[in-house]
Amino acid sequence: MDGKGKVLALDYGSKRIGLASGDVRDGIAFPRDIFENKGDVLDRIVSLCYELSVEVVVIGLPLSMEQQQEENPLMKGIRDFADKLGEKGLNIKFVDERLSSFEAAQKTGEREKNDAEAAQIILQRYFDSLS
Repeated sequence: MDGKGKVLALDYGSKRIGLASGDVRDGIAFPRDIFENKGDVLDRIVSLCYELSVEVVVIGLPLSMEQQQEENPLMKGIRDFADKLGEKGLNIKFVDERLSSFEAAQKTGEREKNDAEAAQIILQRYFDSLS
């Protein structure tokens, strides 16, 4: 089901994954949590999706500033993670996440651990693209 209901957004990083959530009907994204990217993180995200009745998982994709379509090293890890989520029955969408971490740092005034705020920016971009 695309375009209706609850959405979870991920700002995927090799050390941490920022999470944000919201509902398409409201179109407002909220920072939610930060999970360490280790061990059972996939299961934790899947469980959270079922707990919240999430219909779409939005994942930020770090497109390069110069060549949007060219695959970069981080993209492979993100796509592999997205494939694993998809195998669990989740509906995955990608959103351009360029500069989301920079925007999050500007918003919070902090340079580190802005992953949930970056996920909020990614999710808000997704909502904005639907209107």
